[in-house]
Amino acid sequence: MRTSKKTPRPSLLSSVLAIQRYADSFVGLTSEEAKRRLPRAKRRMMKWDGGKQLVATFPKYEVRVLFFEDEVLTASIQILSQ
Repeated sequence: MRTSKKTPRPSLLSSVLAIQRYADSFVGLTSEEAKRRLPRAKRRMMKWDGGKQLVATFPKYEVRVLFFEDEVLTASIQILSQ
């Protein structure tokens, strides 16, 4: 009988929690500080009713950072499908 050692795979929950911590780390930063944290992204700034939004696109994901009076209110990460 063959036994195989399986490498444990990271759970989806642990990956989600890591992504959530990363998004939450933007809260309270200024727009310049947020931009410096995303140097390799294709970035564009957009206006919305309450302020502005930085959209930073990477090959596999997108970071959206919402500002009010130049301070980050919230950020979100979107995983892009292939």
